[in-house]
Amino acid sequence: MATAAKPPTVSKAQSDIMTGRRFNDPEREAKGRRDLAEAKIANAIEGALAVAPPLTPAQIKRLSGLLRGGAR
Repeated sequence: MATAAKPPTVSKAQSDIMTGRRFNDPEREAKGRRDLAEAKIANAIEGALAVAPPLTPAQIKRLSGLLRGGAR
């Protein structure tokens, strides 16, 4: 059974972006940019949920839709 990859950190993603730019590796830079976006979004969600009251199932469904790209 495969294990899930660790979630990216802001510092690791920034490092990948800079390394990709320095060594002209567009794939690594692009991965770093995706990972940076994920890390920032995850941090924002975790922070908001830490202070929010419990969400209803309907609210969770709407927010999940945003992450899937369905509610743009």
